[in-house]
Amino acid sequence: MTEVAGPIHKKAIPLSTNVLIIGGAYAGLSALVAMKNHARNRTCDTKISATIIEPKAGLLNILGIPRAIVDVDFAKTQYVPFQNLQDLKFHRLISDDQQVCDGLGKSLGSDSEENLSITYVQGAVSELTSQSAVYALNNDASNKQTIAFEYVVIATGRNRQWPTSPLAFNYDSYMEEMVEFNKNVIQSKSIGVIGAGAVGIEIAGDIKNRYKDKDVYLIHPHEKFPPEPLSEEFQDACRQSLERGGVSIMTQRRVATESEDKKLTFTDGTELQTDFNYWCNAFRNNTDLFEGDLKKYISPKNNVYVNEYLQLEMPEQVDCLPNVFAIGDLVEFPIIKSAGWALYMGRQVANNILLMILDGKLVENMPDLTKMPKGMVLIAGNEELVSLLDGVVELNNENYVEEYKDYCLGKIRVTLGA
Repeated sequence: MTEVAGPIHKKAIPLSTNVLIIGGAYAGLSALVAMKNHARNRTCDTKISATIIEPKAGLLNILGIPRAIVDVDFAKTQYVPFQNLQDLKFHRLISDDQQVCDGLGKSLGSDSEENLSITYVQGAVSELTSQSAVYALNNDASNKQTIAFEYVVIATGRNRQWPTSPLAFNYDSYMEEMVEFNKNVIQSKSIGVIGAGAVGIEIAGDIKNRYKDKDVYLIHPHEKFPPEPLSEEFQDACRQSLERGGVSIMTQRRVATESEDKKLTFTDGTELQTDFNYWCNAFRNNTDLFEGDLKKYISPKNNVYVNEYLQLEMPEQVDCLPNVFAIGDLVEFPIIKSAGWALYMGRQVANNILLMILDGKLVENMPDLTKMPKGMVLIAGNEELVSLLDGVVELNNENYVEEYKDYCLGKIRVTLGA
């Protein structure tokens, strides 16, 4: 059981928990909510403890960030503090953030009649083995403590360039970052977006959609984009939509350097002078916390090897860590990483862990991913939605138009039951 005497602690303390969830974005929250629902619907005498550790004290809708960074009013809707999630109640809080203690701390529930006792730790894990994790709170990195667990779910995701991956720990600091980036855009006449992945496409489109008077350049080293294994018809539709919206496309152009005055020099020697550049050509999976026996499960692509149950397992080897699971963007699977897959994996792994604890068995494996159609939905020029599903490319599919009024946040909250 979790060794927490009171409902609120403002310093990191040693913990022990049945299930540790590292990361509180789509995948981690999905796992926690599914675990809560499964425990609530299960009649048993077993009291289970779960601990989730996450720096941000709220649900941040990453899908909406490209628009949030250019539309401050919209940004206000894309971060939901944990206390505002309808059906997700924490029982204990460990945080040194006074705003979070004052807000979330007042909404803590009692676990006296619950099968699942939930502790939220507002911090980050720096070292992880198959039996324990070393963590610290956001504002006191020197006070490192240990969490012992029976099972762990690694849902740390990936980081991109700021502000697509905000540094914020609470709602106010998140809004400050959105306002800061927006000021950079407002003050600039010419803006370069380097990298035409999904994020770059949407940021370039959103800037031009919001500020028609700006010169927006989308720069990509290859002929086609986005780079995922999708049809040329979809790639062409994305480009044509951006061009209709007034975005200047520069393909087969690789940036060699960016000077202090924002001049971009390409590898062919040509140059482009801008006022502001946003680099979104790279991301990195958060695997630095892996220690000891976990390190060998990191693939050359910095993904994590898992089996069909999402347990850490080397490919084609009987070498499984049955109590260690990885989900979401981290996994080495032949899929296009998405919020939908993260939510799916969170639910699956939560059900399997609860049944391992209560019944000693695994029951649900991943579907055959080689037979799953690849799809994507992007907001491009003039707020057009370009979609690919089951091989069909569409503009402004009416279902997606409705979902993307809030960038799928309503759908995500329904899926989470929160």
